[in-house]
Order: sequence, then structure tokens, then C-alpha cells
Amino acid sequence: MEQTRIQMFEQQIYPEIFAEVAGNVMDRFGKQKKEIIEEWKTILQQYMDQIADLQEEEEAPSIQEIDFSFLYTSLEDKHAKFQIDSYGEGGRVSGESILTEYISADWIADGAKVLAERLAERAEQENLRGYVRAAEIDKLRLRAVRSLLLCLAVRFKYIIRDMIDFRSLARVQKEPCFLIQIGEYMDWMKTIYAVQPAVDIFNCEQDTDLRFRSFHAIHYNEKQFKAFNLSQSDFRDCVFTESSITDCLMNDCMFDGCVFERLCIESTMMKGCIFVNCIFQETIMKEIVLSESDKESSILDYFAPAEFHNCEFREVRLENCNADKCIVKNCDASKLELENSSIVGSGFEERKDKEGQDELF
Repeated sequence: MEQTRIQMFEQQIYPEIFAEVAGNVMDRFGKQKKEIIEEWKTILQQYMDQIADLQEEEEAPSIQEIDFSFLYTSLEDKHAKFQIDSYGEGGRVSGESILTEYISADWIADGAKVLAERLAERAEQENLRGYVRAAEIDKLRLRAVRSLLLCLAVRFKYIIRDMIDFRSLARVQKEPCFLIQIGEYMDWMKTIYAVQPAVDIFNCEQDTDLRFRSFHAIHYNEKQFKAFNLSQSDFRDCVFTESSITDCLMNDCMFDGCVFERLCIESTMMKGCIFVNCIFQETIMKEIVLSESDKESSILDYFAPAEFHNCEFREVRLENCNADKCIVKNCDASKLELENSSIVGSGFEERKDKEGQDELF
């Protein structure tokens, strides 16, 4: 009977309270994002300068990996914190940290504290305190922290570039494959920033990881992008002509100064993509997911809506696409056709409302 009551509490009451607390933590993270970025940027700048100084003195090797690891033990301290470590060739599995620093994470600890309090209150209300004791609540608190870390990790990918002082990073000698990751100490890690060697998409090994790559000033003519995972890659001044992009994962990609001409993009995930100064001409985008729907969204995953800035659409059709909440700024939409596409709360919706009045939105 006791085990049954505990299971009921974990399976029914805990998820409800966690969802509420996690939402509040994410809201706080969003409201404090500017302050968090500034704090992390200052510490990371100092940290990378220290690594570069050690390297100049030949006391540190080139860096392959920098990890932000949450310390569960810090939950019992005055301030919860992440530990920052850097590793040479082979990453953390191949050697000791070269330099260690710490940074606060009180927003996680505060959320965990509130969750534990809410769980205790609810157990009291349900007359379950005889079954759901302090040990069970603490176990659920630690489970919640892991889930909160996952929630935050998928959001850090959108602010990590603002946290990095690239002059300091440029001083650091890095391995050809360089990663910045966030997660748990000596456990799971999620890559939120990477510098990868150049690669030819159409002339590489089949199992080559194409994520986090940079593609600059490449002309893709009569190419078929089929079932590639190019997520979080960077395309700058690239031209795509007479080509097709089908069944690809291109979430969180950056397209800067790119041209898409006589192109068919179909059944491709492009959540969180940013298009800046791009030209779309005689292009069809069919069944493209540019924004995450409420049904698709998960507390443990997150994608921002796609953004279009200073783009031109010339004889372009969005057909059966999800473009809800997409940001559209200073774009010429004089020849953009929207067909059976969801555009709720997006700049595309604003354009539709003003159709015939203003071609720029």
C-alpha cells in the first residue's frame, strides 16, 4: 500500500507541480537573461584569457572541450553553481581539467527549493505525509533539477554566442574540433557551441557529423540535399540554385547573405533558423516546420521560431508550412504566396492583414 501511494504521488502529482515550477524557472531565466549573459560573459572572458596565458607559457595544451557542469552538491551551499572545466585533446574522458572556475546558478536552486516546498504541501493536503517522507521528496527534487538542466541546456544554445568574448576565444589555441558543452558533472553533456573543420557535404564519409559546420561562399548548383542533419550549421554568402532540400534537419541554422533560386525545400525541419539579408526567388517551401507547435513542444526541448531579417521574397510559395510566431522584419514580400500555412502570431500574419497596403513588413 505504501509503495502504491508513493507511485501515485510520483506519477500524478509530481508532474503537475514540476510543470508549474519549471515554467516559473524558465520565465525567470528569460527575465534575467541579460544579467545572466553579462555575468557569464565576464567570467568566461577572464577564464579564456587565463587559458591563453597558460598556453603562451607552455603550461597548457590546445583545448578541445570546455564544459559547464552543474554541481548537485552546491544545492546545499549558499549558492548553487556550475563548474567550468577545459580539456585538451580527447576531452574530459582523456585527461584532467586544465583550469577550473565556478559560476552561480541560483535560479536552478531556487526552483528546486520551491518544488520541494510545493511537494511537501501537496503531500500534506492529500494526507500522504505518512508515505511521502522527506527522502522521497528529496529524490524528486534531484530528479527535477536534472529536468530543469535539460530545459535550460536547450535554451543556452541561443545565448551562448552572446556570452562569448570572441577576442578572448581567438587567443585560445584550440583543437580542430572544439566544443562548449553544458550538463551535469561527470555525466551527460549537450553541445551548445562548436567549431568544426571544413567539410564538403557531397564529398565526405557517409557517417560524417555535419552539425555545427560552417559553409562560406559555396555555390550549390543542381544538388540534392537528402536526409542530411545540418542542425546549427552556419551558411554565409552561399548560393543554392536548381537544387532540392528534402527530409533534412536544419534546426537552428544561420543563413546570412544567401540566395535561394529555383529551389524546392520540402519536408524539412527549420525551427530556430535565422535568415539575414537572404533572397528567395522562384522557390517553393512545402511542408516546412519553421516554428514549434504547442503539440510538438516539450518541457525538455525547445526551439525558437525562425526569423527573417531584411530578406526578399520573389515568386515564393509557402505551402502547408508551420510558420507560427516567426519573426519577420524589414522583408520585401511583394511576391510571396502563402498557401494552407499556419502563420499565427508571425510577421507573415501581419503582412496578410496589410496585404495591398504595404509590401514591406
